[in-house]
Amino acid sequence: MSNQATSGEYVPNGSDITAKQALQRMLELIRGSKDIGDITPEYMHKTMGVEIKTVDKDEYGYGQRLAGNWAWNIQHQQIDSVGPRVDFAFGAMPGTQASPADICEPDFAHFTGELEGMGFSRHSSRGEHNRWTYDYFERPGLRVEVYPITAMTDSGEPAGPTCVKMILVR
Repeated sequence: MSNQATSGEYVPNGSDITAKQALQRMLELIRGSKDIGDITPEYMHKTMGVEIKTVDKDEYGYGQRLAGNWAWNIQHQQIDSVGPRVDFAFGAMPGTQASPADICEPDFAHFTGELEGMGFSRHSSRGEHNRWTYDYFERPGLRVEVYPITAMTDSGEPAGPTCVKMILVR
């Protein structure tokens, strides 16, 4: 488990990894997978370099607090209507403010560029009023959805680069 200083500030322990390491290792997990069935607890442990907790054969994962009021997690689960899926996400610690700058290396452009370099074809998904919601990447046997997050100014303008918020692998 992670430690906290007496001030309540996050203090990493020796087995914690950074947001950058988590994203880089997620790229390696995808790079080494032909399909979702390749992402076993053993392969996830080997690639991510963290202790994977197994609930059952279809549900396993890991979560960790990060500096800057963030946490990250990775989870393999079986969703009845969708099938097996691996979710990777950054989330702000409850009751805190967190800046996307703390989780923005590699940024969205670099992360998604790596997926294209692995042979994935890129597509954008649009929501209401043609608002961009995420990009998805496909190659035979695997689909990867990458969701963005960007810090915004009070006037609603981007205050920095677009970062990776969540990744879904199917």
